[in-house]
Amino acid sequence: MAGYMTTGPWDTVARTVVSECYPYTTIVGAEELGYHTERPPYKRAPKGMPGAEAWPIRAAACDVLISRVAELKDCAPPADLASHEETRRIVNEPSPVVSGAYKKREDLLDAVICAWTAALWHRYGTARCQVLGVPEDGSPVVNGTIIAPCREAQRRPAAKR
Repeated sequence: MAGYMTTGPWDTVARTVVSECYPYTTIVGAEELGYHTERPPYKRAPKGMPGAEAWPIRAAACDVLISRVAELKDCAPPADLASHEETRRIVNEPSPVVSGAYKKREDLLDAVICAWTAALWHRYGTARCQVLGVPEDGSPVVNGTIIAPCREAQRRPAAKR
């Protein structure tokens, strides 16, 4: 997850708040990534699966997700994995099945997804994202919020004002 500063349309008084985003909410909420029914198992394999069997499944799912994130270079807003040597490397090399190296790759991918979420929120606001964590009674946000890209069918009802 990544935090960033934003002034939210949910506030009755304009102020700066910290919001978070989670890679999985973006993965299943952003139409561009193509995960319509299920999130990819790049972080966790199915429950009860032995680790030796899980690594190849996680690595393959990570590689598919990376290829989909690489396609964001042609979207609005863009995310160009080829723009930096570290992110370019994750596109050009297959996912390792060694724990430490894989974790570094996973963290970098998550950071890119969260940064793209921030850009999506900045460009489109509530037209493409929803703000989770806003009290239903419309009272001020105390504990923070989560910015979650969403399709219309995923949108939660707006908080009462």
